[in-house]
Amino acid sequence: MYEEPAAMAEGATPQSWAGVSAAPPPTGLSAARTVELLREETRELPYGGFPMALRPFVLPLPCYRELLGAAETLVGLLDRAARHLAPDRAGRMAALGVDPRDCPGFTDDEDFEVAHWADMARADVVIGPDGPRFVEVNVSGAFGGLVHFHAHQQAWQRVREEAGRPPYTGVDPFPSLAELIRRTCEELGVPPQAVLVGTRRLWGRQPSARFFGIQTAQLRRHGIPAVHLDFEELHTGIGLPGPVRRPLGIAQFALADAEAGGYDVGPAWRALEHGFRMIPSQSSWFLHSKKLLALLSEGMEWMTPDQRSFVARHVPWTRVVADRKVEWRGRRHPLRDLLLRRRERFVLKGATGFGGAEVTFGAATGAGEWAGLVAEARRTGRFVAQEVVEPTLFPLEVALDGAGTVARVTANPVVSPFVLGGVASGCYVKFSTDPGPGVVSASRSAVNSCLLGEA
Repeated sequence: MYEEPAAMAEGATPQSWAGVSAAPPPTGLSAARTVELLREETRELPYGGFPMALRPFVLPLPCYRELLGAAETLVGLLDRAARHLAPDRAGRMAALGVDPRDCPGFTDDEDFEVAHWADMARADVVIGPDGPRFVEVNVSGAFGGLVHFHAHQQAWQRVREEAGRPPYTGVDPFPSLAELIRRTCEELGVPPQAVLVGTRRLWGRQPSARFFGIQTAQLRRHGIPAVHLDFEELHTGIGLPGPVRRPLGIAQFALADAEAGGYDVGPAWRALEHGFRMIPSQSSWFLHSKKLLALLSEGMEWMTPDQRSFVARHVPWTRVVADRKVEWRGRRHPLRDLLLRRRERFVLKGATGFGGAEVTFGAATGAGEWAGLVAEARRTGRFVAQEVVEPTLFPLEVALDGAGTVARVTANPVVSPFVLGGVASGCYVKFSTDPGPGVVSASRSAVNSCLLGEA
């Protein structure tokens, strides 16, 4: 169903991003039929429903390939940066200021921890006037969006097929995920299998099983026997007490979500003590830290000129907030003074926040409040400052309800390519219709969609 994009050759010239905001061509189906297909594919998923985008986000093929290739390269650089940061876990924790309370799932198998800390990543990208800028990289099994992306991509390919038009260029993420699981199981010396570890209760008292059902069905389709186990059934489901029958899990939960939702993830941590392993490893927390992205932005001693050039092109100016001087736009500045004087140009981010937590845009914040936040950032050492990327806005038609109400909006998207086992594996999108600076998050009423390449 999908045409896989060829990767951009190493050293190839980046593509021109002029004109990427043009409205995509008509899909060939009516709005009513398009909504039917979207509702069918996204049914029972959290953060679904109206409004619905009536067209996918589409890039010219060279730009689409550049985006996916850049995502692979950046995750590889984060992996290398973490390895160079310090020779051991304690050194990495000290260098990044990681709170041990945020990492209860470390195992004693340091080789496994390091080998699997970059297994699953989802970057967040703002497409600026000169192309994609990676504002953060979520490295975890709980990054969200993978199932929504798959459902939307399925729907749009069905739209194209029904309209008698060539399929969009897209990437099915599940072959990459299946291959990652297969390699990891071979490393563990067991047949391919996987346990999705997480809870449906995060999305309501009577949530649908479809969120996990899509994943298990797709993995089985690609030769991986997969099951979903909630926390209270995990031990019995993997064979405890006794020999572990299912030794590999995919961690589809976050500690912050557990604390907010009041559910107990303790069984997952205790399973690790009996030989169970989850990917990505808990050490993914190092790569998830925006401080590591800031260090790449500033430049690390091992980086080659080509690597520095790549980061300068694809990562916005990002620095760890501290009492020091920094270079910005060719001049040296005390960082505090720069942030206070040019607050409209910067956003403050908690190093390990996700879902929009601990993110404040200077342009949307009063001078007094901003000064207090900068002081807190300097005092705690937990924040990075990042230059704001002016987003490219996309004209888009959306269905507002099931009665056929359609509106034309200007979408402000955040594009999220997945990298699974080192391979770029599709591109989720969430968008708001507010053109100003701010957090674009599904939990804050952003609309789900996907990004594809031209047919």
